[in-house]
Amino acid sequence: MKKIYLLDTNIVSEFSKERPNKNVIDLYEARKNFCAISAVTWQELVYGAERMPEGKRKNSIVNFTENLKNNIEIIPYDDFAAGICGQLSGKCSTEGKTLPYCDTQIAATAIANGMVLVTHNATDFAEAAERSFLRTEDWFSAE
Repeated sequence: MKKIYLLDTNIVSEFSKERPNKNVIDLYEARKNFCAISAVTWQELVYGAERMPEGKRKNSIVNFTENLKNNIEIIPYDDFAAGICGQLSGKCSTEGKTLPYCDTQIAATAIANGMVLVTHNATDFAEAAERSFLRTEDWFSAE
C-alpha cells in the first residue's frame, strides 16, 4: 500500500504519552495504513530513549520504539533524498538562512517520496516548504 503520510518525530512521540492529543490519535487510527516514518525520525526516537535516565519511563520508551519499529514502515534516507536535502540546504545557505539538519533530512525524505509531512512544528519546515514541493499537515489542529 502506498504510504502518503510521513510522520515527524513530534507526531510519533504523541503515541507514547499518557495523555496524547486526541486529534493526532484519531487521525492516525483512520490513516495508519498510509503512514510511515523516516529513518531520521527513527534515529531521533532511539537517541531520545538512550539519553533518558534509567528507570521505568526509559524502559517504557525503549519498548515503545521497538514496538513502533515492528509496526510502521521506516522510509530510508537515500541518495535521492540526500540530493534534495543538499539543494534545500544550499538554497537557504546562499540566502543567509540555516535549516536544522535533521528537519531538512526529514523534509527531503517526504519530498523524495511524494509524501505529506505530518508535523506539529510547521515553522521548522517553513523555509523548506517555501523552496520546494514540501507539503505539511498539522494533525494537532486538523479537523
